[in-house]
Amino acid sequence: MKLPALKLFRTFLVAGAFLFAITPSASAQVTLVVSPPRHESDVKPGETIQQTIRVTNPSEDSQLVLKAFIQDFIVQDEKGTPIRVDVSASGRYLASPWFTLDKEELTLAPKETGEVTAIIAVPQDALPGGHYAMVLFQNTTAEDLGTSASYTTAQVGSIFSLTVEGDINYDALIKDFSVKNNVSEFGPIDFSATIENQSDTHITPQSNITIVDMFGRTLETIKLDDVNIFPFASRTLQGSWETIWGLGRYAATIDVAYGAGLNTTRTLYFWIMPWRVILAVLVLLLVLVASLISIRRHILHRQDHRDDEIEDLKRKIAELENKQN
Repeated sequence: MKLPALKLFRTFLVAGAFLFAITPSASAQVTLVVSPPRHESDVKPGETIQQTIRVTNPSEDSQLVLKAFIQDFIVQDEKGTPIRVDVSASGRYLASPWFTLDKEELTLAPKETGEVTAIIAVPQDALPGGHYAMVLFQNTTAEDLGTSASYTTAQVGSIFSLTVEGDINYDALIKDFSVKNNVSEFGPIDFSATIENQSDTHITPQSNITIVDMFGRTLETIKLDDVNIFPFASRTLQGSWETIWGLGRYAATIDVAYGAGLNTTRTLYFWIMPWRVILAVLVLLLVLVASLISIRRHILHRQDHRDDEIEDLKRKIAELENKQN
């Protein structure tokens, strides 16, 4: 799907809530806290659900006036960044028309927490699969801070991921599975895997990398992070085998489980070859062999010299016996 230039909406998850700084000047800063930051539900066509969202003004002395509204979003990058889109661009993932808020404006005194209830009415003809929207809060406060500056209109919100039951297509692809170095001298061994979700809804795959040596023995199973992957988006996962020593050829197989008992796998091969250690051992062995050969030759040489002396003594003894006779 090609979209026009869109403003990125970035969210930050901190201690179970989204934090977003509203900064009017270098010396003044207000932070909003929204909870829950993310809401996921499996819903049926025609069903109505509701969810309460809490907003906190942690400021010590500033009252905030907030505007609440609904926005569709999609995800396209490999970081899971929600991109706000309008109704026409959201396509089959449309959800914002299903939302009704019990209030569209909220005034919060310092340290006060307010609540907004989102009522979600799923249409009877809703397409099976994922539908995504955000309940956003925009600060509309304009205060005199002693300067000509005023609060900027930043936005922070709660993400809703709804999966409408029905005939949902689940499919995922391992686009890339690679090791940092195909031949390493020592560990650790770093892996990278890019998973693309080709399903009608978001998935949270369970991914593991299994390390097997050249004799077929399983040495390690590495669990990768569980991340949400939105439809037709990719996420790159990192994993590391925390070994130091190794020798030979190894196989690494990634297994990605997703959907209802589905999985996909991919295998790569790499080597651990501590060549400097091997070279040092070979040099040591060569020195040892050369030393043994030299010692043996010296012993044989001495033995040959003694044999000559013995033969000379025998000859002299024989001569003396002949003279006495």
